Amino acid sequence: QKIIAGVRSERMRPGHILHLVLLLALVSYASAFPVQNALENNKATAWFQKEYDNYFRPNLDDSTPPVIYGVSVRPTVLKTGDPRSEIRALVHDPSGLGMVYAEIGNRMNLMLDLDRDGTYTGYCGSNLPAGTYNVTIIAIDRFGNAAKDESKKITIRDPRDLNGNGIEDSLEGQKARDLKVIVLHEEKLKGNLTGISTTREKSFKVLPGSAMTVPSDRLEEIARTDGVRGVYTDQKLTLLSLQESPGSPNPAPSIIDDPRKSTGPVGKGVTVALIDTGADAGHASLTGRIVAFQDFVNEQDEPYDDNGHGTHCASLIAGGLGMGVAPGANLVVVKVMDRNGACYLSDALKALDWCLENRDRYGIKVISFSVGGEGPSDGSSLLDEACSRMVEEGLVMCVAAGNSGPAPSSIVMPGGAKEVITVGAIDHTGMIFDLSSRGPTQAGEIKPDLVTLGVDVPSALAGSRDGQSSVSGTSMAVPQVSGASAILLEVEPGLQPADVKRLLLKTADDLGAEGKDNLYGYGALNLTRALRSINAPEEGLYPPDLADVRLNRDEATEGEPVMVEARASGEIRSLNANIIGPDRNLEIPMDDLDGNGVYSARWETSFWTAGEYQISVDLEGGFGERESMAVPFRLLKRD
Repeated sequence: QKIIAGVRSERMRPGHILHLVLLLALVSYASAFPVQNALENNKATAWFQKEYDNYFRPNLDDSTPPVIYGVSVRPTVLKTGDPRSEIRALVHDPSGLGMVYAEIGNRMNLMLDLDRDGTYTGYCGSNLPAGTYNVTIIAIDRFGNAAKDESKKITIRDPRDLNGNGIEDSLEGQKARDLKVIVLHEEKLKGNLTGISTTREKSFKVLPGSAMTVPSDRLEEIARTDGVRGVYTDQKLTLLSLQESPGSPNPAPSIIDDPRKSTGPVGKGVTVALIDTGADAGHASLTGRIVAFQDFVNEQDEPYDDNGHGTHCASLIAGGLGMGVAPGANLVVVKVMDRNGACYLSDALKALDWCLENRDRYGIKVISFSVGGEGPSDGSSLLDEACSRMVEEGLVMCVAAGNSGPAPSSIVMPGGAKEVITVGAIDHTGMIFDLSSRGPTQAGEIKPDLVTLGVDVPSALAGSRDGQSSVSGTSMAVPQVSGASAILLEVEPGLQPADVKRLLLKTADDLGAEGKDNLYGYGALNLTRALRSINAPEEGLYPPDLADVRLNRDEATEGEPVMVEARASGEIRSLNANIIGPDRNLEIPMDDLDGNGVYSARWETSFWTAGEYQISVDLEGGFGERESMAVPFRLLKRD
């Protein structure tokens, strides 16, 4: 009877009649079952009721906001790298719902009612910075009436500090009077540790903070100091190479593209910074190549190498006598590793700082870093973070995967950093070096990025005039990729780090399983093909492009939805609309649902402050490329 009454109140059209017949058929079908069966199939009942309400009362605005209840977040605590957390809420509105989403950490997470039973579900990933966040659920009905619920929170833990007290877990329980730590802090902290017994040894800019030696009983006091971000272990780092052996005068021929045999550009005008054990400037292959030397170990002025590892790597980058990939490149040598091939994390951070401070003076564009942790990393170390910052500053960062294989997920820091070029090692037949570290990273990223020769690689022998030795390890693969990067930058100086990474990875020779994998990454370095691609790019080698950003309106009244559209092409990792307002920001993921290259997002303006806005669309490409385009917008106050 209710259905017939509803129909009488509507003007009948052919489409109405068809829909009515279907609804009546459903009613007849449902009536044939007992009550218990109907209860067991309440999802279908809820769907029918919703279809009936939406069809017969499409223009009924009751001016009442939706009702949100039964909110749950499971789990409420995640650590970086964990699977996502599920957010659920029951939402009801008799006039029909338009959109339901959760705001967490200034990011919109869409919630969907996939079962059509009024239960909306969304997810929160663990890739937010460590902290506790409000989970604000917002529901908007078909007429713009909005409601929100702020009853739940979610906590993201730093995997190094699972109890959230600001002290790395490995430091807790130690009783030593002298602990080497790194304290990350804001600039204003200077002078705020008065009265706390510490020895401040180094300060950093790449990761604002200081290296200190502190007694264990003062850790909590330091962690509670205003402006302190956290207290972390000053970890030991080591070289990522194995034993050396006498160089073979007739090495076996290689079936892969040997970057040292490339003809043409030689890296002229490009400077590579080598962070290592130093370099023997007296070796014939390095004559005239070293333009600057910085010693953080013994504070010497003239280049030297009391270990030999740095000389071997330096010659692989820019050595003459056929040893180097880019014999025309300049070298800046930064010694941080001692004669035993070890240093602390704080030493590496200081070296990275020095490279940033002197990049313009020496023209540094590439950093070769065959140094890493002593074991597998979860990808969240301070060194990973610092190396990512170097890439953001415009420097190509080539690092070693490590020699912790063949176990999976054995990449050592900083090889887990997403933005760097992580290099594994193969032999001359293209087989993976048994000890070359494998991916994936803790965050699920495929690593290494690519591989090249790293088994019995001949290069300069420190302490000799022109002698050679052969060394194995991912340490030997890294400088060859660094040299290849220098050559690309000579040919096209305007390349950004993401461009260099894309060119090297997409032109690599695929090895192992088809496509990128956690043994070989994209495959073996092929410098010949990478060079050819600069002047004649192959399909898939062009950078992603953000062509246009448009709004469906230039201004709106509070509560009116705004559609954001962007036209983009290429290999895209993410595309987000960022709403930048007078009192808060919101990141909204954009989707290309029909695959036509037009990405869209919907911004619901309820609970936003009237004023002037910028709507910025930010693109991140598959290899770290970044592009942004913004348009102005005005939100008017509702009368």
